[in-house]
Amino acid sequence: MSRLKKQIKGHEKKKKRNGWIVGLLTTAVLAGTLLPVGPVHLTSTANAASGTSDTALSKFKDIKGHWAQATIAKAYEKKLISGYQDGTFRPNGKITRGEYATILARATGLEKVEGQNPFADLKGHWSEAAVSQLVGQGFINTDDYAKGFNPNAELKRYEMMKWIANGLIKSGSSFQDAFNDTKNTLLPTPEVNRGTIRAEQIPYLALVRGTGIVGGFQDGTLKPADSTTRAEVSAILLRYMDVEGTDAGKYSDLNEMREVGTTGTNLTTISNYRYTKNSVKVSDISKEEINLSNKSGVVTLHRYIVVDVTQGKAKGIYAPLFIGPETHLFKGNYMAFADISFTSKIDKSNLITFNGGLYNGFLQFNRLDLKHTSKNGLVTIPESSRDLIKKDVKKRFWVTSVLDGKRGAYIFNEKSKNVLQIQNM
Repeated sequence: MSRLKKQIKGHEKKKKRNGWIVGLLTTAVLAGTLLPVGPVHLTSTANAASGTSDTALSKFKDIKGHWAQATIAKAYEKKLISGYQDGTFRPNGKITRGEYATILARATGLEKVEGQNPFADLKGHWSEAAVSQLVGQGFINTDDYAKGFNPNAELKRYEMMKWIANGLIKSGSSFQDAFNDTKNTLLPTPEVNRGTIRAEQIPYLALVRGTGIVGGFQDGTLKPADSTTRAEVSAILLRYMDVEGTDAGKYSDLNEMREVGTTGTNLTTISNYRYTKNSVKVSDISKEEINLSNKSGVVTLHRYIVVDVTQGKAKGIYAPLFIGPETHLFKGNYMAFADISFTSKIDKSNLITFNGGLYNGFLQFNRLDLKHTSKNGLVTIPESSRDLIKKDVKKRFWVTSVLDGKRGAYIFNEKSKNVLQIQNM
């Protein structure tokens, strides 16, 4: 039996067996660390629990009416979590590293490993066994805690996401492949554009975002530097249990990010366009400077993101990043958003002239929705293009165009040996 099959089999056994409930932390320790905060709503494609058991409602007097009521009940029924001696769960209370390690150690179906405690400050702590287990299984990288684990420290959302991303990688080779594929992807969150997410964090966040384990907040952010709550962790680990040990290829959102990471575009994942014979990918031409045919400027295409609006509704993981409530949708077609660098070679900024130097509608100098773009930290052509585009000054920004939904065929960079050719199939 393969390692992955053993892991999945162990995962299913774990779901069925009765577990003994261990408190997340003693009341004495928790009282000073888990303070109530306002509710935080997560947006996710994962299914939530449909109801709340009477057992959970009678057990926890403070979850009725909470957004995570059903989720907390489900986590309780699966023996993942327990409450406090005063009969509360404190769903909005902040959670610590030690607490999270304890719950995650119960949630995973990976084969148990008798790990050794590598942290001096963890010796004798109530979470020592759980943390040691997670280190042995590969969830926790000891290099991340070179100065000590500090089990009573508030857990940050990035830690939460990185640990479970590591777990996915250990649960099957397809997730390792997805991790490698997304190292250079565009993460669909405004924080990337604002520079608050580091490059090395992106593939970990891509795994949990692309599988729906973490859907992000209503504004599209992931808030990796923020702390998290007991309710959020309950919801996220239930989703993690459903994803662990599956095939990464089944998640369409993740597949979009993988294609962007490896080719510079999500074109073939989200649309019915395909490359024609001998065509190169966006990543093959991303380092080239392409002269416009009328010599009005020089452009470099870095990324080409496509959103499906063929049915009159924006579809795809990148839709919220580029399309807002007031964005005009070109029903029946695909909307494309190109990340370009451009240097004008004419004295006056003239979008009509620049568009005239392009070969066809694959790439166009059209501005994005200014209000939505500003909200998400993207740079596009302002109302007065001369405020951005000046002669002999290289600028990087986003432009948009429309791809035919049924009969399109496009060529880009046809003057070079690296020609990009696509056709609607």
